[in-house]
Amino acid sequence: MPPCERFCAAMSEGYSGHRTFREDGITRHEPLTPEQAEGLWLQAEERDRHRADLMPDEQAAIMMLFEAFQRLKDLGWQEAIYCPKDETTFEAIEAGSTGIHDCMYIGDWPTGSWEVIADNDLWPAHPILWRPKPE
Repeated sequence: MPPCERFCAAMSEGYSGHRTFREDGITRHEPLTPEQAEGLWLQAEERDRHRADLMPDEQAAIMMLFEAFQRLKDLGWQEAIYCPKDETTFEAIEAGSTGIHDCMYIGDWPTGSWEVIADNDLWPAHPILWRPKPE
């Protein structure tokens, strides 16, 4: 069965899902009630509609991205290429993420790599902005 048909079949059986919790290095999952899962689905659909209204075309979305990037620079962020290159930990923002992540640049510029520090490990990263960690 193609993915869409599997998804549509699953939706016809009702909404389902789970929450993920990470506490003290332990990950656990808690099932959502069908009502909670449906509520989250409806919220996601509403956010999709809101984004379409706010940015009806590609150019509008590009302008919104530019404005957000400029505003973050106004708030003290700098372009990622200007981050420390000596494995100093700093905060970073990646396109497509809503988090602020601990990050470092490893290796020699420009052939090294950015790595996000999370879950006691390093993960490849592509930050767009950085700032020093608060003291």
